[in-house]
Amino acid sequence: MTHTNLATRALACLRHDSPDEKIAGTAQLWADWKDGTVPLPDAQEPVLAVEIPGRPERPKLVAPREIERRSVHTRVGHASLIHALTHIEFNAINLALDATYRFRGLPREYYADWLSVAA
Repeated sequence: MTHTNLATRALACLRHDSPDEKIAGTAQLWADWKDGTVPLPDAQEPVLAVEIPGRPERPKLVAPREIERRSVHTRVGHASLIHALTHIEFNAINLALDATYRFRGLPREYYADWLSVAA
């Protein structure tokens, strides 16, 4: 993996559409960060707008109110709960990567904390 700066790497991970690629890229970024091989960006480097982080095309994203309620005590309900939890975790990864990418000139501990959340 190229050792470009933290902002460039976090943005690349944030933009990944594939959950597997996002997770692998984020895990590699975290490992490289812990090894000390990822430099901080220049505090004056421009921050690009990230309107929507990368996410898979399927399944189709729908509002929670459009989903039929299911008991978690059924097979379908249990699957729905697991799906909801993975969706929450996927969003947490995106939020942590966004916080890592968006803000410049902060202490290394700030970035370490957010990277640990993403990882």
